[in-house]
Amino acid sequence: MTDPLAPLREKFRLRSVDDLARLKTLLEAKDEVELRRLAHGIAGAAGTFGFPALSEAAVVIDDAYTAGRTPSPGAFDRLVRELQAVAAPKP
Repeated sequence: MTDPLAPLREKFRLRSVDDLARLKTLLEAKDEVELRRLAHGIAGAAGTFGFPALSEAAVVIDDAYTAGRTPSPGAFDRLVRELQAVAAPKP
């Protein structure tokens, strides 16, 4: 049986490569508006396409911004790691 979401998951994986590069650029620029927007988008899409650890990492950042707090550096480190894991080519 073929997974109907497989092509969309692969597109998401490829997009994660771009998201990772964008995240690093936004972190260097300290652009909190765009960091929140990126985290929010990743949180929803990652959950939809079956990447719960990535979704959870992004939700932590989105929730912090929603509460008026700056997310911890560790939260961003976790998001980077999860994006790297999803973006890695699959054998």
